[in-house]
Amino acid sequence: MATDLDLAEKGYIPLHQRIDNIDAPGHNGIDAVMEKNGQYFIVESKFSSTTTPSLNPATSTLPKQMSDAWIKRQGELANAIGNADLADDIIDAGYTRVLATHGPNGNKIYKLVDSLGNIGNVWTP
Repeated sequence: MATDLDLAEKGYIPLHQRIDNIDAPGHNGIDAVMEKNGQYFIVESKFSSTTTPSLNPATSTLPKQMSDAWIKRQGELANAIGNADLADDIIDAGYTRVLATHGPNGNKIYKLVDSLGNIGNVWTP
């Protein structure tokens, strides 16, 4: 919610179906899908009181959160954006994975995530 508003203010176009209540039942999966200048960004938002948030680890039934295997699960991206053809186009074109962390003081920190779901360097949108 705060992430897509912040990125939209920076010129990113939201492609995902917006949620207005993060606590609503049934919300899981990809939080935001954005496009800017023909590039796609898949974004996971976390609220954290620390500067080192984590992504959900792999389980026996799910790959690690934000890994390519997690993003490419059957219907995952299509469900987030509501368009299976566009989801296929995004997978084919490639995308950047981003973790957006929001702290209690309103700070926003963006970090890149690699194809295995490992959090990397700071990213400036």
